Amino acid sequence: MSKRIAKVISTELLDNKDAKWINLVKITYEDENGQVRTWEAMRRPTRPKASAVDAVQMMVVLHRPETGPELLLEKQFRAPAGKIVIEFPAGLVDEGETPEQAALRELKEETGYIGEVVPDRGGTRPILFSSPASSSSSTFLIHLKVDPDKEENRDPKPQLEDGEFIECFWVPLNNLYAECRKLEAQGFAIDGKVGVFAEGLEMSKIWSA
Repeated sequence: MSKRIAKVISTELLDNKDAKWINLVKITYEDENGQVRTWEAMRRPTRPKASAVDAVQMMVVLHRPETGPELLLEKQFRAPAGKIVIEFPAGLVDEGETPEQAALRELKEETGYIGEVVPDRGGTRPILFSSPASSSSSTFLIHLKVDPDKEENRDPKPQLEDGEFIECFWVPLNNLYAECRKLEAQGFAIDGKVGVFAEGLEMSKIWSA
């Protein structure tokens, strides 16, 4: 990561005509009693016409025989949070590509790793809404595995865009909850998807008996 500390300089209202990635919309709907109501929400104008989702989140696992599975996470400054956020590799789906292709492309761009898609165990991935009370944005959580013995994965080189500053790191899957607690105490923000996944793993340990 850069030695400089990223920070928010100012915040101002933005008209939709000036917005590239997110639009503010007013939704009119009818509730269960037949009453017409309105709701304010965010909507991404970038979703490809043929895609069921706007974006993909990648759960990337590398298995080390001596220590077990490890999960790939990223540190990235997010202006809305005003902090460096611990998150899964992720990105938007481009026009003309499948979510799986987007996941592999984004993984290579953000981390340098070449991954392999793990087929969904249920056959069809569920569409996930990260913040349905305020946004229509939806995503697939795609599982990828990385083979550390492949030549291209021994010295991965990210292909970051201008303005992207991403630090990748591996966390033993068994220690994810404790690691998230430690990072939060150090001042990092924990992305909700990572946090919920870590809580789920911890609950499975607590309630396994």
